[in-house]
This record gives sequence, C-alpha cells and structure tokens, in this order.
Amino acid sequence: MKRFALSVVTAVSVIACDEPTRPPASSGVKADVAVAPSTHYTVTDLGSLGGSFAAAVRINAAGEVVGASTTPTGEQHAFRWTARTGLVDLGSLSGAIGSFAWGMNNQGDVVGEADLPSGDTRAVLWTADGAIRDLGTLGGPSALAFAIDDGGEVVGFSTLDAGGPTHAFVWTAQGGILDAGAFNGTSTRLRTINDARTAAGSGNVASGGHAHAVLWRAATGFQDLGTLGNDPSFAATINDAGVVVGFSATADICCHAFRWTQATGMVDLGALSGPDGNSSAAGLDGHGDVVGATTTQADPTNLHAFIWSESGGMRQLVEGAGEFDSEALGINEAGLIVGDGDTPDGRDHALLWKPVGP
Repeated sequence: MKRFALSVVTAVSVIACDEPTRPPASSGVKADVAVAPSTHYTVTDLGSLGGSFAAAVRINAAGEVVGASTTPTGEQHAFRWTARTGLVDLGSLSGAIGSFAWGMNNQGDVVGEADLPSGDTRAVLWTADGAIRDLGTLGGPSALAFAIDDGGEVVGFSTLDAGGPTHAFVWTAQGGILDAGAFNGTSTRLRTINDARTAAGSGNVASGGHAHAVLWRAATGFQDLGTLGNDPSFAATINDAGVVVGFSATADICCHAFRWTQATGMVDLGALSGPDGNSSAAGLDGHGDVVGATTTQADPTNLHAFIWSESGGMRQLVEGAGEFDSEALGINEAGLIVGDGDTPDGRDHALLWKPVGP
C-alpha cells in the first residue's frame, strides 16, 4: 500500500496508461536542482491506527492532518490527526469495509472514499462535526472525492455506468454532484481545487488513451498542461496563485516532478539522483514551495522526501544514514510537511516534518 509519490494518482488509475508515446513536441524547461543551505526539520512519527501502514496526505492551516491507516485487523480506515487528539479513526459509510481521506479544507471538512465489499468506492464528506455524507455518483457504481476548498466545493471523479468511462465531478451542498465534462471526448478526473474555483487533475488524450495533466475552470472547461516530453502526466495540487505541481514522463524515463504556471508552462524539477532519476511532486503551499519524493545520489533506487523552492532548488528533507524511504505529500503555510516513511522495524507510518531553522 505504500509509495504514493510516483503514483500520486494511483487511486485514480482507471485512466488507461499504456506504453508511453512521444507527444508532438516537448514542453518543459529544466529547473535548477541544488542542495542549498536551508531549514532543518525534525520528524515526528504520527503512528497508525494499530496496523503496520499509515500515510498522512494533507495538512491544513490549523495543523490538522488527514490520511489513512490500517487497523489491527488489516482494514484501511481514514484518519484525522491533531496534536491534541492524536490519530482518530473517521470511520466509513454503513456497510463499507474501509475508507481513505484524500483532502481537507481549513474549516476541517474532509473528503475521500468509502470502500465497498463489491470493490466499488463512494465519494464521501466528513464534516468538521463528525458527520459522514455519501456524495453520490454520476450514474456509475464508483466515485472518489479528492479535494475540498474553503467554500465547501468538492472535486473528484465518478464512473458514468458499470464498466464505462469516468468523468470529473464538482459537488456543492446546493447543487449536488455535477459532471465536469470530458476532455477530447474521453475520461477525466479532478484531484485538486483552489479557492478561486480552479481545479486540476488529468484527462485522457484522444490518441492512445494516455493521460495529460489538465486545468479546469467552470467557464472554459479543460486545458491541456502538456508533458515533460512523454506521456503520461498528472497534476496533483494547485495553490491559490494558480501554480500546479505533479509529475510527468520525460523523453527518457518516468517520471519527474513538474511545476506549471500560465507564464512558464511545465517546468521539470529534476531529481536528486540526476537526470536519469525519478521524482514526483505531491504538495504545494501558497509561497510556491513544493514537496514530494525523489531518488538520491546516495540511494538511486528508493524514494526520499524532498522540498523544492525557487531560491534553493530541490533538497532532501532529512539526510544521513538514519533516513529511511519516505515521501512528502502535503505542506501548509507554516511549512509543516506530512507524508509517510519506513520505520526501523519495517513498518510504514505517517510522518510530520517540522521546520526548526537553519
């Protein structure tokens, strides 16, 4: 169940991703990758709900964390963590066998999925007061909710019918679940939304069914953000300034983290093990700092959590022989970072990185 970073949209992998094919033109300029003097971090193990796996996916401005963990019986349950309460099991829909929390807003509302015995999933909303709500589907048996903005607007994706295509959806308390439409007549899904109601995710391109990162606005629909030289590409997070991060195949490998803006297009953030290494961006704050996972010179095989900034480039969050495989998945405005990583006894736990100064 571990290692989200290079497949940050694994849960949305109803997209067909066959053998990559080269797009008509490469989009992407290599960003500087540098290890610069910067903030140091302490790492806190947030534990689990009794099982051997836990991952923290998002953190809001108040420092509340959401994600999922296995229980002693092996079920996977959504959790909320605060410094006061520790990990709290959010439960699931009646009759469901598990759940996963994928997103949260600054009001403490949480969205994610409830896992059904049939193998289907339902998009759910846990309100700050503890209630859980099924957001419905677009007609098919499955839906997942991935993000919620501070106005309560939810984005995700749903099947349209049994065995059919998937479409991104937008849900509001007033309007319910609404189809965000197709991209080039094919499947779409939205993973992130900002408070300007601009969302991002992925959509299949018409040729070959490969996925491209996309931007979505209600007034204009989907915009193709391109790739770093090869299919596929996926958008993971957007901030209120409209900056998008995610990952894409390059002309040679899969995959590298990218940062996209309207002015620059898709920029390759590289990897700490060099151009042949792998990396993925999963989290982004309002300052434009990016977090994710990368292979390193010391360990070109496994993933390690990184932070990237315009001034400092990419650097490993924790360096040294005592650092185990890890990935950073979310960051808030105070610089607190969440993700998951291996423990010395071989388990995979939710982690919180806290900046402590140079």
